[in-house]
Amino acid sequence: MAKSSDAFLGLGLDDALTRRQVLQAGLAGAATIGLAACGQAEPTGGGATGPDFKVGAVLPSSKVYAELGTSITNGMKLYFDKVGNKAGGRKIVLLLEDEEATPDVALAKTRKLVEQDNVDMIAGYVASPDAVGARDYLDQNAMPTLIANAGANVLSRAKKSPYIYRASFSNWQPSHPMGAYVAENITKKVTLLYANYAAGSEAAGAFKETFTGTILAEVKPPLNNQDYSTYISQIRASKPEAIYFFLSGTDANNFFTQAKQVDLFANIKVTGAGFGVEQDVTQAIGDKSPVGAITGLHWAYTLDNKENKDFTTAYKSRYGRLADVFAMQGYDTARVIAEALNAVKGKTDDKPAFLKAIAAVKFKSPRGDFRFDSATNNVVNPIYIRELVKDPSLGYVNKVKTTIASVADPGQ
Repeated sequence: MAKSSDAFLGLGLDDALTRRQVLQAGLAGAATIGLAACGQAEPTGGGATGPDFKVGAVLPSSKVYAELGTSITNGMKLYFDKVGNKAGGRKIVLLLEDEEATPDVALAKTRKLVEQDNVDMIAGYVASPDAVGARDYLDQNAMPTLIANAGANVLSRAKKSPYIYRASFSNWQPSHPMGAYVAENITKKVTLLYANYAAGSEAAGAFKETFTGTILAEVKPPLNNQDYSTYISQIRASKPEAIYFFLSGTDANNFFTQAKQVDLFANIKVTGAGFGVEQDVTQAIGDKSPVGAITGLHWAYTLDNKENKDFTTAYKSRYGRLADVFAMQGYDTARVIAEALNAVKGKTDDKPAFLKAIAAVKFKSPRGDFRFDSATNNVVNPIYIRELVKDPSLGYVNKVKTTIASVADPGQ
């Protein structure tokens, strides 16, 4: 996994540098990116005529979720570039700050973007505690915000804000359908393995709501864990027929690598939320990937629709690697911004009208139909039950077994 810092100062977009490469070049700090114009024309036509529309992106470029931040940023850049770096007659400028997966840091970076950089909008947040920690500040400052990953359920429920929309998922959405699926199709004897923070516990809770079997144990390593030997021993001792996991980023890398080394899955099936077997993980760990893992997620690389084929082809061409769900979320987040700007013709001073335009955005996404639920401000997602396979041409990818359409967070 990349552990790196965000900076593209003075670099053209077509350089397509990774965060690690930029860090090695000795650059530091936030980056202001005017994305190069190419691809389809902006629907309103003509060049940018209004003031720049500044998007402050709070995303990790270091620590456990660095690679997730890279993917989301890449996805956003890919879509903005597709529409010529403009929408509603305004040039889109992206300012990046490192979230670090640390709530205090994420809030400080958010404040900087709002108070010093005078951004028009905030987008990003990977870790649930970071998004929750910034929520009150964003709400109090009436700052239009699009969450590009963090799934904290509370943001669609008790702490829903009229200024905050989520283009990714709630932690409830992927795991709630999986409880019933695992019980009915795989086993009724499961041990839970999840990172011991909000997202992990919420995913486990959602799974338990529909799982009708027996939870033999709950194994809870800390976020950003390095050594999984103790937790692997706990899994073995519980004697499950399957695990259900919620891990992502380098946590998933470390766990699956170490589990493979001790043949943990010789007689234990792997099920879970799909983040931990996405391309960011499988491309990093290769043959340590848990082939046969059954997971639930709102996207799969192999989805057979035009939007997904166009997206995955463009992403591979641009970045030289396979797209993952995080890149897709960044791509869709950028599209929501562009669609809303076009709808109000760039006139974002009328904040209620701009927020209404965000709420009304609908389009065909690589994941399927995209729309927000007005009751929660959260995206309504299809959930795909997937199996990890080794494809002769693509490598390790997830192929869809079953689709559960239109899964909406319950909002309470």
